[in-house]
Amino acid sequence: MPSARGLFADFVFRQHRTELYIGIGILTAHFICIKILFPYAIITGDANQYIRTAMNNTELTAWPIGYPKFLEWVHLLARGGWALVTLQFILLEGAVLWFYFTVSYLLRPGKWIGWLIYLCLLMNPFILCISNYAQTDSLFTALAVCWFTLTLWHLHKPRPAYVYGLVLLVFLSYTIRYSAMFYPLITLPVILFSRVRWWVKFSGLAAGCLLFWGFVRYTETLYQQLIGRKDFSPYSGWQLAGNALVMYRHVAHREADIPPAELLPLHQLVLKDLDMLPPPEILPDYALHHFFTWKPISPLVRYCDAVYGANPSTETLRKWVSAGRLYDEYGRFLIKRHPLAYFRYYGMAGVDWFIDPDDALTNVFPEGGVLTIDRSREWFGYPSNWLPCSTTRVYSVTFIPKFVNILNVLFILGILGYFFCGSYKTAGALTNKAVVAVAVYGLANFLFIALSAPFQNRYGLPAMIFNTAFVPVIIERIRRY
Repeated sequence: MPSARGLFADFVFRQHRTELYIGIGILTAHFICIKILFPYAIITGDANQYIRTAMNNTELTAWPIGYPKFLEWVHLLARGGWALVTLQFILLEGAVLWFYFTVSYLLRPGKWIGWLIYLCLLMNPFILCISNYAQTDSLFTALAVCWFTLTLWHLHKPRPAYVYGLVLLVFLSYTIRYSAMFYPLITLPVILFSRVRWWVKFSGLAAGCLLFWGFVRYTETLYQQLIGRKDFSPYSGWQLAGNALVMYRHVAHREADIPPAELLPLHQLVLKDLDMLPPPEILPDYALHHFFTWKPISPLVRYCDAVYGANPSTETLRKWVSAGRLYDEYGRFLIKRHPLAYFRYYGMAGVDWFIDPDDALTNVFPEGGVLTIDRSREWFGYPSNWLPCSTTRVYSVTFIPKFVNILNVLFILGILGYFFCGSYKTAGALTNKAVVAVAVYGLANFLFIALSAPFQNRYGLPAMIFNTAFVPVIIERIRRY
């Protein structure tokens, strides 16, 4: 891949060899410190469900099946949590290094700007510590960073291998977390308008469609075997109904809404519960992040238990999935009845949650450890359900929401300044394409988060990595102009 600066491999391993070694040294030192302070994999929240799915070798779970399968494959190689944490750390930090050197090679930031980006990526405790969690975040972020990095390479010099690689990375990301569903909005035009042969575009996109169709079809078949009808993502029904109820508590004269007969018992329970719920002035929407979808006292959970859990032998997943479609219909009913209220009370709340996200992950453990369940302890072969760790705040990520907000403001101002000040005129075609790509990603990511589900700081990790690199690059371009 020749250019004025030579091959990429030569750029990394000869011209910037010292920089690379320093980076590897910093990452190695951090990893050793993290494992001294936090010797066990952190198992919280959704992790127990992923481990249960992997342990039972089942093909269905409430979330995408990709991460449980990843846990299974790692478990085949080594049982201990150290193997999972080490592999996740290598994959994520390897992706971050590839991304940094790609940005440095293709967009050519100044020396000091380059070092600023490099150190911010290497020293960020959120990026460093997320691999120590048995959660989807590390693996998903690694795939997302690889996908965007490969997008930059394809914009630079289109190749057939990049087309197939982009399609595969989008698919793999989607099997880990459904938030990758907007990635094709970037990948599709990047492939269609690139200078590769038409049959490469056709075969690449056809392969992508085949992968997604096969994944969806296979999942639907499994759900049909479980509950007697096809479904793909029952969780989206729960989430949609939960989102709608956040809005519906603000609606006056709720008794005037008459749903279809099959939704009437659920609606009556909702009306009764909302009448007893404290008003928004006392209990703000922010406190209801996950109340309607997960709390045992919420009307959705109680209705599911009452209708689909009457038989004590009913499996939790079957019960949960069975309610998904009904809740999807109910959520749509409420939103169609009150579209403006939904935009006002949930859409705007989504913006608020984006700015001030749930800080469930702080990487601070004042109790000196984490309590896990028997199943997860057995899976990793840990000696006790109590997993001790340090109480230090050295690797705390409580500052991350404020840091991300500053980055987002600088990113928006930078994008506006880049185009309105005319910096694009002297930046070069590749830089302009890269800025457009990251701007589209930022907008799509924001809309997805604000309109789909309550935001947690860990969901924004890929965007934070991209902004960490692009904000200094864009500001430098504006100053140069």
